[in-house]
Amino acid sequence: MSEKTINRSTGENVKYAALTAMFAALITVTTAFIKIPAPLGYVHAGDSVIYLAASVLPGPLGFAAAAIGGGLADLLAGYPQWAIPTAIIKALNVLPFFLIKYALKNKPAAQRIISIPNLLMLLPTTLVTLAGYFAANTILYDVTAAAAEILPNLVQAGVGAGIFIVLGTSLDAIHFKARLLTERKKKHT
Repeated sequence: MSEKTINRSTGENVKYAALTAMFAALITVTTAFIKIPAPLGYVHAGDSVIYLAASVLPGPLGFAAAAIGGGLADLLAGYPQWAIPTAIIKALNVLPFFLIKYALKNKPAAQRIISIPNLLMLLPTTLVTLAGYFAANTILYDVTAAAAEILPNLVQAGVGAGIFIVLGTSLDAIHFKARLLTERKKKHT
């Protein structure tokens, strides 16, 4: 099939489907298998990839990548009881980024991964993580267990934010998001 016979919107859909699958896979692997030792156990890099997906993908696809990647990570790591709560919490982690992206869609900051608005969204997404896992721990175990997990979840969110800043800065250096958006605009004209 020649390039001329491919519908442009179909080609764009395929590109975003592939990016969504790639982000879901990266979230799964960096959550379930890449563990960083920490004083309270370990942390993972999965949250940083969720923040990247949220910054790059259109909203619904960011939600999907985060939910699928987070849920699969818990299944593969041997924590099936956490798959559904994690899928919900990780999808909700995307919401602040989605809202700011929608508010800034035609602003220069929207073409960068690391921007002041995106950095500010690390605060509400951390609150989503803390509240979500507190609620899930309370339901699955009890309030004492939920309270004991606040500090480790805060450390996890902080490590995820730090890795996100490093990766996002690197991707911004090669104009990753700007190129992705430019390709999208060219195809629509």
